Amino acid sequence: MNIIETMRELLTAFPKISEVLGTIHVDFSDGKADSYALSSTGDTLLAEDIIGNQRRQHTFLLTANYSAINDYERISSSGVLLELAVWLSKQKDLPVETPYNGVSYPGEITLINAANGMLYAVPQENSEDTYMYQLTITAEYTVDFTNGGI
Repeated sequence: MNIIETMRELLTAFPKISEVLGTIHVDFSDGKADSYALSSTGDTLLAEDIIGNQRRQHTFLLTANYSAINDYERISSSGVLLELAVWLSKQKDLPVETPYNGVSYPGEITLINAANGMLYAVPQENSEDTYMYQLTITAEYTVDFTNGGI
């Protein structure tokens, strides 16, 4: 699985998400309470060694729609994102594949950081609609170009 598929699967494994949802949408959520979407915002080369192996960083936005009609629900929603950020920081050494020129090269996720878990969108017309929260996730991973691909 590539970095996007791996992160999507990893997020689905988070207990607070898996309790209410079987999948995480890509790019857009369905707007209903307890729906999530993972959007890829870019991939950056951090380092490359003399034989071509790379260390890369991929950035994502995770949007989460929650019912947030009162303070209790808003505190709970923010708490889930805080817990998710801590949980993600403990996930390491996850296998990942990087496709290049029709070949998949192995690697592993070495570090995940999550930041800026914040309220992103407030319903304008109906206060009972869902509130959208956003979390920025960065995943550092390696690509081993020396083994000829998978």
